[in-house]
Formats: sequence, C-alpha cells, structure tokens
Amino acid sequence: MAADVKYDKVTSVEIGYSDVTLDTTYVEILNVLYFAERVVSVEGDMVTPLTMINTWVPAQVHQNHKYLELELGLDTDWLETSTNRTTRWAVTQDIDGAASVAINETGANPDILYFLVNIREHDGTAATLCYTYKFPNNYGATNVLWCTGETSTFSNEDGTPHQTVVFKFICLQDVVKG
Repeated sequence: MAADVKYDKVTSVEIGYSDVTLDTTYVEILNVLYFAERVVSVEGDMVTPLTMINTWVPAQVHQNHKYLELELGLDTDWLETSTNRTTRWAVTQDIDGAASVAINETGANPDILYFLVNIREHDGTAATLCYTYKFPNNYGATNVLWCTGETSTFSNEDGTPHQTVVFKFICLQDVVKG
C-alpha cells in the first residue's frame, strides 16, 4: 500500500532512464508547482470481505487490483536548465534508453524507466519518492509507469501567476520512500 507522505515542498522531479553502462540519464525538472498521488482501485473497494457462516476469520483477505495515479503540475513545461528555453521534457527526454519520449504523438506512449520525486518534508529534511528506477538497485521494472495525459492552461489575464502544464501518469507499483 502506498505510504502516507506529508511534505512541505517538491524540490525537483527526475524523469528519464537508468542504465548500468551510462549510469543515470535523466532530466531534472525544477519548476514544479505541485505533485500529487492517489490510489485507484478499478473494482472500487480495496479489500473484498469474505462472507463466513461462523465467527472464524481467515488469516488472509483478497486485495483488489490497484494502481497509483500521479499528477505533476509545472509552471510551463519548458526546461529552465536548458539553453534553449523552449525545450519540453515530454517530447525531448529519452525515457527508456532507446530514444523514446514520454509522449509519443504517433503511437503508444512507452513506459518510463526512471521517475523520482525529491521532496522537503515538513521538518526540513530531504527525502526521495521512488516510483521506478530500473538500475542499479532494480527497484521497479519495465512496464510499470506511463505518462497518460497533458493539459495546458494559458491565460493573458492580469494577476495570473502561472501558465500551468499538468501531466498525469499511472504507476502499477507502490512508491518507495528513501
């Protein structure tokens, strides 16, 4: 089950791939407005109770299929560390070591092999939420995390502080906090 994590600030998000020979190849996204996750169960209830005709309770219960839905809100999706100020991570960053990008405009989106969220906890300590990281510690696996959508909000109204871009992901395994 996903951990109950309360944090003060998302300091950065790292997305890309990791390879033993190339060490880690990723983009670090710093213009994060927010990051959120929620557990989704396709069948609705997380646990299905067993009906028994007596007072005996079995030691195990059936857990329904679940996944994490992740939402990443950015103040624009341009990479602020890039020399080209119009570089967009979702269509430029290799996420599987085979020159695939997170949002494929002509086919299925490939799975992302490396996805870490660096946070500052409410007490000021730094921590990392690991959703998938293929090498070197082999947490995660292939085909467990995908980008499923992108929504942009633009406004030319006075007082609008951000031009947000929201990315949605699904993750088929639990987060590991490190």
